[in-house]
Amino acid sequence: MKVLIATPLSPPDPGGPSYYSASLYDAFQAMGEEVEMISFRDVRGLPPGIRHFVFFLMVFFKLRKMDALIMLDTVSVAIPAAIAGRILRKKMVVRVGGDFLWERYVERTGEKILLSDFYLQERPFTKKERFIMWLQKRYVFRDDVQLAFNTAWQYGLWAEPYGLKDENAQVIGNAFDINMQKQAAPGEVFLAAWRPTAFKNIDTLEKAYELAKAEDSTIQLEIYKNIPRESLHEYMMSARALIIPSLSELAPNMAYEALAMGIPVILTQDCGLYDELKDVALWVDPLSPEDIASKMLYLQDEENYFEMKERVKYFTRDHSYMNIANEFLFVLKK
Repeated sequence: MKVLIATPLSPPDPGGPSYYSASLYDAFQAMGEEVEMISFRDVRGLPPGIRHFVFFLMVFFKLRKMDALIMLDTVSVAIPAAIAGRILRKKMVVRVGGDFLWERYVERTGEKILLSDFYLQERPFTKKERFIMWLQKRYVFRDDVQLAFNTAWQYGLWAEPYGLKDENAQVIGNAFDINMQKQAAPGEVFLAAWRPTAFKNIDTLEKAYELAKAEDSTIQLEIYKNIPRESLHEYMMSARALIIPSLSELAPNMAYEALAMGIPVILTQDCGLYDELKDVALWVDPLSPEDIASKMLYLQDEENYFEMKERVKYFTRDHSYMNIANEFLFVLKK
């Protein structure tokens, strides 16, 4: 099958979608499938509206010689790309790996609302936010587009507000690399990495660190912004634990990578991976700096730390990008 991947980010951009798109591309190539990739980053410098139209044209001309289209977001990429795919009558699947509307709302208002609560009541959306929701319903979430969620948790949150159908949705989870290098020595410094967006909740983590530091002056925290994946892995090798204090997370790749390296994880409890990781991660209320501080202090204790290291050591999950590529092919052929 000839597959076109449309992605919001691509290397050398930092961020999950960039690494995901490149890894999926490599997996298709390794399987002998013909694959091409097109990135929204190439038009991001154009004015709104114009960049979406130009991206539509780019997808349209690339897609003519392909059999299928995989879209790696639901708004900037998926809206123009799905229109092109519909005109050309191609097989289409969109990966739902985030919630653009929720992220935008939290960024605009500064309100610390969890994703699990976001759709439970009416929100004071702007005209643009209501328009984005309408565009997704009108052009993306239709019967000729299959939806691939990375957790069933998010599908449960979206099904009613977006009017989704069970037959159009499936779960394609994120990758877990069982061959990642293991941490050689116990770590000393707590590590957090983020991109500058409000839902990552770094201000609460900083307050938590102040509280923890007041209890134990030896505790250390390093926070990195927009760090390349390779550098992050280097820092993780000497980390005591990875902290992901976001308001909400769907299926954070960083958590899987830390666990694969044998590193304990402190993770927001509003998360699509809770059921899977409930026994191998420490869970925090992201709205409570006191709770985050208490988990940091818990892992600062040597006995607790090594007990968590033992739990993490035996956690594994066999799901490579080759598996993911095969799951996408299955959905497209279906």
